[in-house]
Amino acid sequence: MDIEIISVEIKKGIVMITGIDVSDENLRRMERMKDDGMQTEVIFCFDSHQSKDLQYLYNWLKRQKAAKGATTWGEALHKTIGTITVIAKKYRSWE
Repeated sequence: MDIEIISVEIKKGIVMITGIDVSDENLRRMERMKDDGMQTEVIFCFDSHQSKDLQYLYNWLKRQKAAKGATTWGEALHKTIGTITVIAKKYRSWE
């Protein structure tokens, strides 16, 4: 899913990435509605205690140009704020 990252939160090993859906289908729907205030906000959740989540997050961060040169995970995650990227839909939080 294509998103623009607007915030990152880290609490007790849980990484929450909040973004705005900028996928083509959503942008076309917003264009039809002609309402700029109707942006779809999505949240992605990664549990760093789960090895698969941690591995995906690690590989995703390595691919982010904005995170290059960061010395910590927190610094790397915060450098991605404002970028447009792709995150797997399976990590989307539906709550």
